[in-house]
Amino acid sequence: MKGLTLLVFVSALVSLSAAERPNVVLIFADDMGFGDVSAYNADSKIQTPNLDRLASEGIRLTDAHSASGVCTPSRYALLTGRYAWRTALKRGVLGGFSKPLIEAGRMTLGHLFRQNGYATGCFGKWHLGLDWTRPSRDDEEYSMRNSWDGVEFGKPIANGPTTLGFDTFFGISASLDMPPYVFIEDDQVTELPTSMLAFEDKGGRPGPASPGWRHKYVTAAFVDKAIEFIGANRENPFFAYVPLNSPHTPHAPGDAFVGASGLDVYGDFMVEVDYHIGRVVQAIDDLGLADNTLLIVTSDNGPETNMFPRLQKTGHDSSGLLLGAKRDNWEGGHRVPFIARWPRVIKRGSANSDPICLVDFMATFADILDTDLPDDVGGDSVTILPLLKGGDSSYRKDHAIVHHSSGGMFAIRRGDWKLLLHGGSGGNNYGSDANRNRAEAYKGTQEKRLYDTGERQLFNLRLDIAETNNLADVYPEIVTELTALAKRYVKEGRSTRGPRLDYVSGDWEQIDWAR
Repeated sequence: MKGLTLLVFVSALVSLSAAERPNVVLIFADDMGFGDVSAYNADSKIQTPNLDRLASEGIRLTDAHSASGVCTPSRYALLTGRYAWRTALKRGVLGGFSKPLIEAGRMTLGHLFRQNGYATGCFGKWHLGLDWTRPSRDDEEYSMRNSWDGVEFGKPIANGPTTLGFDTFFGISASLDMPPYVFIEDDQVTELPTSMLAFEDKGGRPGPASPGWRHKYVTAAFVDKAIEFIGANRENPFFAYVPLNSPHTPHAPGDAFVGASGLDVYGDFMVEVDYHIGRVVQAIDDLGLADNTLLIVTSDNGPETNMFPRLQKTGHDSSGLLLGAKRDNWEGGHRVPFIARWPRVIKRGSANSDPICLVDFMATFADILDTDLPDDVGGDSVTILPLLKGGDSSYRKDHAIVHHSSGGMFAIRRGDWKLLLHGGSGGNNYGSDANRNRAEAYKGTQEKRLYDTGERQLFNLRLDIAETNNLADVYPEIVTELTALAKRYVKEGRSTRGPRLDYVSGDWEQIDWAR
């Protein structure tokens, strides 16, 4: 593929010894909101003692952002260091039978670690497309609702995690509400689907399922495999990527967690997420690996919109006082919890309020490994290692973060300032009949704040984290400056220094950059 180079490392030239190279465990929750972790939300009705413990033993970043308001593009950016809106996927997400989004030859975090001598494993929700064996396919466009007609489930699955840098994979193809309802191990389903799923657990779309499939067993199965991998590789450096299916819909806690939160089924599911994260922490500690293991827990985007009736009914705010929810360019759509523990490097109980994006993992891990990336890898990724070590973000003061909503809308953040290049949230249609009641429940907010926003929205997030005061008309020069910067990032194919990179043209060509 033009412009792409798959970096090849020679193990003898790796500059860090095995003893110096940290193990890395990256847990990526699904739809876990900024306010769902009690260490982030003093008023939380859900208690997360294991996450809170991690925060007390490591660092808590309070201005961390997923690369998108929805999961597929967020996962693409996390694994490649490149925004997904530069690909053919311009809005929305993939389905369980979608073709692969990560291009052949594109370097991933799996490649980065494996080529530096690490064992690599992925355990959880993939949601980046797979090549299922089938005689032909007519649905070549990226879509959330692909057909499974003709899929030969007994045949190997191509271009999945084990093709993209991971030694082993155990997981599901997409979200827990998307068929097929089967586990995949490496490149094969573990059990052939024999029927259409009759939903014991509410939620989801009908589709083929393996015998005995139950949503409530899935999270535990992922974590079991991740812990097994950690134990098997305790003598050598390893990278475990654990993209959970939870607490995404359908909310399906295991039997032991039903009623555990004292709140509702979502609260119970969050309690289970916290429990299983605690299991991973305990496994690392019991194996004597804690000091040299970087453990990160974060989320792929903000909480689902069913947070609004929950807020009204229970008083629990999954967004943690932020405006909006999953899909949106408002802060509730993409500001996420980020907790990291690495006792050898990270100061206990520390915190940092500088803005970062999860697209930054590629550059950060390369920095940790003391490895240079090729010019065409990680074009939107900037290291956050200095922040983890207790420094500030002055070294990256000129770099901005680009936010992207499920509707394909853009926003840009630099320092205290955030500019939305559109009116409204960019994602959820809060003015529709289907969403109006949810929106009106949102912290008692009046409709004007949610619906009547103007064509540009400028906020100073240091002074106005809840995005209540649109300053676009007050500071037109900042609007002009940030608009020009967003345009440059788009046109150059990257947001970091380096040669111009290719991209797939799309909706941004229609943006009125002159505003």
